[in-house]
Amino acid sequence: MRSYYAHLSTTDPVEATAVVPKPVFRSSAIFPVFQSAGISSRILFLGYWLLKRNISQISAIISLRTLSGELIGRLYQEIKEAKSYSYELKDFLSRAKINPSEEFSGSIEIELYSGLGLVFPYPAVVINYYGPNFSSVVHTAQRIYNDYDDMQKNSQTEVPESGFNLYADANLEPFISIINGPMGVPAAYIDFEFFNSTGERLQHRKELGLLLPYQTRVIYPARECGLQEFLRGFVGFCRVHFNVSWIFPRLLVGNLCHEPKALAITHTYYDCIAAVSDSDYWQVPDPRWYPAALMVPLRSVDTYFTNLYFYPIYSSSKLAIDVEIYRSDGSLAGHKKSALIVVSPGQELKILKLKDLLEELGIDKQEDLSAKIMATALEESRVPARIKLGLDLGNEHLGLPCNICTNLQPYNPRYEGKRSSFKWAPLL
Repeated sequence: MRSYYAHLSTTDPVEATAVVPKPVFRSSAIFPVFQSAGISSRILFLGYWLLKRNISQISAIISLRTLSGELIGRLYQEIKEAKSYSYELKDFLSRAKINPSEEFSGSIEIELYSGLGLVFPYPAVVINYYGPNFSSVVHTAQRIYNDYDDMQKNSQTEVPESGFNLYADANLEPFISIINGPMGVPAAYIDFEFFNSTGERLQHRKELGLLLPYQTRVIYPARECGLQEFLRGFVGFCRVHFNVSWIFPRLLVGNLCHEPKALAITHTYYDCIAAVSDSDYWQVPDPRWYPAALMVPLRSVDTYFTNLYFYPIYSSSKLAIDVEIYRSDGSLAGHKKSALIVVSPGQELKILKLKDLLEELGIDKQEDLSAKIMATALEESRVPARIKLGLDLGNEHLGLPCNICTNLQPYNPRYEGKRSSFKWAPLL
C-alpha cells in the first residue's frame, strides 16, 4: 500500500527536474471469469482515453487463461473510437475450440498500451458477471505490475485486505478469488480472520501450496470452516493475509447465491489499522468544510433498502458519522448528527440503515432521495485519509444486495476550483 498523498501526487503537474516521473505507457487489469449454467462473464469499457486524454489510438491485448495459468486465447485490437466495448468470455472460448456451454473457470487480462502517458496503470474496465436472474459488476481490482518501480511504489506498506460483507447460510456463501502474477510462489497461503455481528473472531489458514504463474484460485471459506454457524444468519466481514507475486493485491470477492443462481461481487480494500504515520491521516481541514464526505443514492421505496457498512479497518481513530438527506430538487429533507460512532481498530461492523433513519426523521420513503455522509474526528482523534465503506442497495425479496466498495472523499482544496470531472459507467 502507498499513502493517499502518494496516490494524489500521480496527477500533479510535471516539474522541470533532473528526474521526471516515469510515464505510464501500459495500463492493465486481470479478472477471474466463470462460464456455467446461469452465469456468464464479459469485460466492458469505454474508449475514454480518446476523450479524457486526447489520445487518438490505444492498443489492447486481451488474454484468456485457464485456472492453472495456461494461455489459451489472445486477441489484439486497436481502440480508435470513444465508444463502448464488450468482450464476451463465450466468444473467447469458441475461438479456443472450447464448448461455451460447458463449465469453465479461469482468468482474463486486458493490457492497454499507448505512446502517450496514460497517467494511471489501472484502467477503468469492469468485469460483468450476469445471468437470467442477476447482473453484477466491479471495476479493476488485481493487475500485473508494469515493472519494478511500479511494484515498489505500491508496496510502501504491506497490509491485509478487508472491507467486504460475508453471507453464509443454506443458500448463500462467500467466495474469494486470488490470481497470481508471472512468477510462481512455492508455499502460498491465505490467512482469514472472520468477524461476526457480535465482534467475535474466527481464524482459519488455507495452505495453497505451489501457486503457478498466472494461476487463479477461487476459495469458498464456508466449505472449510464453521462459518455458517459462526455468523448465525447475520452479515459478517473478514480480513485476509496472503502471498502472491508481482501483482497488485486487490482481490475480487463476493457472495454466491445457489438458488436462483447469482453472484454479487465487489473488491477488497486496504486494512489500515497498522497504518498510523502522519501520511495516513488527512491534513488539518478547512473549518468551512467537513474533513471527509460522500453523497450516496438512497432507495427505500416499498421493500427496497439502502445500508452503509463501516468496517473497523481504518487508521486508529474515533469518528462521528453525520447524515444529511436531500430530495431530488436539492432541498434538505432532514439531518442527524452523530448517527453512528465508528472506532478503529476494533472487531465490530457498524451498520447505518438509512431506511430506518428516514422513519426516525419522518421523511417520506417513497421519494427519490440521496444521503450525504460526513465524518468528523472525536476526542483528539485525527481523520484517516482512507475511510472505506460498503454501500448496499437491495430488496428484501430479491436475494443478495450489492456491496459497492467506496470511500468518503477527504476535503481537498485543489478540487475546489476544478471545473469538470470525467465519469463513465456501464448501462446494463
